[in-house]
Amino acid sequence: MNADAERQLVNFLSEIAAIPGVRGSLITTGDGALFAGDGVFNDNIASDLARTVRRMVVASATVGAPLAELLINFGRSRMMIMPLREEANLAILLERDSVTSTVRSVVKLQVASLKAVLRAASPDSAESGVLPQVGATSEPEDEVDRLMLGELGPVLRDVQACFTGYVERIGKTQGDAATMMREQMREWLLCCNPSPYTFPLLIDGLAQLLGDNLDRRTAFMTDVQQAMRKSKIWSGKGR
Repeated sequence: MNADAERQLVNFLSEIAAIPGVRGSLITTGDGALFAGDGVFNDNIASDLARTVRRMVVASATVGAPLAELLINFGRSRMMIMPLREEANLAILLERDSVTSTVRSVVKLQVASLKAVLRAASPDSAESGVLPQVGATSEPEDEVDRLMLGELGPVLRDVQACFTGYVERIGKTQGDAATMMREQMREWLLCCNPSPYTFPLLIDGLAQLLGDNLDRRTAFMTDVQQAMRKSKIWSGKGR
């Protein structure tokens, strides 16, 4: 796995591990496991867990019941397992049941991007010398996932990170932010064709979700516009 792919995956795992109620998270790969958490995992534990998860996923597929998600209870704790692609699975250790829906919402918004990173980092892609085609081996779940995998994906993730910060300031969680962002993207898809030119409609809709505080909404839109200026898709737009 190349350094850029590993960095993206570790960043995602760190975001998941930072959610209150999550003890740690890891992604199994053909090379072993990447992990994040507050001292929960080490190399030996991660490797053993990765092998166990792979065996469970393979066994389930062998009997004709491939996993979409698996929850294993350990007293008050539970392990959430989500297959991402062949030889790659996500495992998240949760302290309590109440955080499960939050984690699921956060992961759902990112799963298409995770699959794309893993696909690009696969040995077959590297050896062939051909850049992986988005959606070629794993069909996105819906139009929102397709957006996250497309040209607008990088800037949408920047917007999501910015939006999440503002949502947390008004007392909501990262899971709330992920759900709100996804629903607003659905509305954007319904009303127009997503593009750099219609992006202000999405940003305005997200700003409305931050409440009636005009200063907060203005600050959010300013921060998002700065992120948009850094994106290559705006290069030459409007000239």
